[in-house]
Amino acid sequence: MDLYIHYTALPAGKELPDVVGELNEVLEDTGAVCGGEAGRIDLDLEDERVNPKHAQMAVKVYLQRAAFPKDTKIEIGGMETGIYE
Repeated sequence: MDLYIHYTALPAGKELPDVVGELNEVLEDTGAVCGGEAGRIDLDLEDERVNPKHAQMAVKVYLQRAAFPKDTKIEIGGMETGIYE
């Protein structure tokens, strides 16, 4: 299952490679960053046995703690939600 992060800016002091590495750590064995494009980071949730909501919540908490802008959204299964909702 794919999870997308839609962002307008990275947090102050962070570069995209930093964010990718930190997201890979957050997901550990349940998924990984698999690509993206300008303003979007694509993640693949690899372990089908793990509830995707757990990975979604872990990513959401990471984005909040990293101080991503308030207009950042997570998309999973075609539904977008704000990271502070």
